[in-house]
Amino acid sequence: MRKKKRCILSLLLLATVFMMGCKGGGVTGQLEQIDTLLVHDKVDSALFILENIPMETIHNKTDSAYYYLLMTEVKYRKWIPIESDSAINFCINYYEDYTDNEKLARSYYYKGVAFLSFHNTPQTIILLKQAEEKANKTNNNLVKHKIVEKLAFYNGESHENHLAIEYAKKALSIASDLKDEEKQAVALQYMSSDYLHLGMKDSATVCLNKCLSLINSMPNEGRSYLYTNIGRIYEKEDPQLAKIYLKKALDLKGLPYAYRTLSMIYLKEDSVEKASDLWEKALNKTKNATNSVVRIDILKAMRQQSMERKDFEQANALADSILKIQEQFYEGQREDQIAEIQAKYDKDTAVRDMREKYMTWGLGLLALTTIIVAFLGYKSRQGMKFKKELAESKMQLDAYTKKAAELENSGKASAAEINKLHEKISDLTQRHSGILAKGRELYDAIEAGGTTVRWGKNDFINYLEYYKMRDLPFVNEMETEYDHLSPKYIFFAVLEHEGKSDEDIQRIMGISESTLRSTRSRINSKRL
Repeated sequence: MRKKKRCILSLLLLATVFMMGCKGGGVTGQLEQIDTLLVHDKVDSALFILENIPMETIHNKTDSAYYYLLMTEVKYRKWIPIESDSAINFCINYYEDYTDNEKLARSYYYKGVAFLSFHNTPQTIILLKQAEEKANKTNNNLVKHKIVEKLAFYNGESHENHLAIEYAKKALSIASDLKDEEKQAVALQYMSSDYLHLGMKDSATVCLNKCLSLINSMPNEGRSYLYTNIGRIYEKEDPQLAKIYLKKALDLKGLPYAYRTLSMIYLKEDSVEKASDLWEKALNKTKNATNSVVRIDILKAMRQQSMERKDFEQANALADSILKIQEQFYEGQREDQIAEIQAKYDKDTAVRDMREKYMTWGLGLLALTTIIVAFLGYKSRQGMKFKKELAESKMQLDAYTKKAAELENSGKASAAEINKLHEKISDLTQRHSGILAKGRELYDAIEAGGTTVRWGKNDFINYLEYYKMRDLPFVNEMETEYDHLSPKYIFFAVLEHEGKSDEDIQRIMGISESTLRSTRSRINSKRL
């Protein structure tokens, strides 16, 4: 029933893709729908559509890069050999230029796992680290999970178990966010296997128990790994229980560790014939470098058995094989330096990120400084403009008053002309009176115990315009006998002239004792 339902859903999804492809969007739309099929694990359908896209319909680099990326992914997932990396390199170059971090991460990922794989593990690790760096700049958890899960796998296969556990934990965290039980189970499987390699059986058992609760979401291969690891845990403590789980594992998939562990149990039971049969099967499964540890364990057991049978010639031959594999394995480990490669990459990435942050902070500081300077310049110009307008209004008031008196005395001017002058005089007087009124208000506030903490530059100018009515000679002296004192500095001098104490000045202006001494010194230094 479940299979029938999945089949119907697959057909509906495929039909939807065709309909959307027909409605519009051209090649780009088709490629996006193929991507959707791959997200839903409809690899056969994706391959079918890809193979039916005529190459002559792909007219731009964007569609070309997308097509090559999807084709690489499909081939990898269908176990189709990839003979050249030119297509995926095209994707990497294109997405680097156009800063598409998601597709660039996928391109690095598939170059590593589809083209290089175990042919060059260090380079694969570097490509996966590049993919991780780019993926972390996106919000695509599916891509992030795919990358960290593969880093967990490659580190585990390279026997960098601590790193493998670190990445498996990341994969588990993302899988939990995605609420994907199958992905959670895979991460827990990796962790249990790595803990076993490190001899941490308690931690491995915790992971396996969590994994057992997710067993219904696991495919047969995943269940085989789970049963194998359970067998490895109970190998010494409860061999009969271990045999049950190991046989379950081998019924699902012939995993090297399952053969190895079960053979060791039979050997302890003196079932040499059964053990030997499993050794042969295991050796056929461990011909690549990634299973060197298992192969060495089996050859050691076979050598021990040969020694017990006093077949020294066979024992010596097996010893030579073991030595050769060990030399290749440890030499490979030295050459690969998987942990060092990743540590160096992480360090370089951290330095690069810090440089980018410093650059961002520097640009931000420069922008802030520019804004502050511009604002201060604007305020200074506004103050100068206000002062200039005030001086000009005074001059105009004096000129209009003088001219009005001259016209009235001459008797030649018309009443309308004289009235017009008086209107101008009235406007200027009213405006000037407003400034004086504001200045009087500020003066009274200070005398009543107020402060200048909230004053702007124009407030100091208004205060001084009013104060000129009280002591014009002093203000003129400060403006003419000192080199460009600011209104604030002249106000400071007025307070001293008024007999205010240092404590009063500090309170009024909201300044410290050191600032008071510094201001007094600066004023004195500007005397001409």
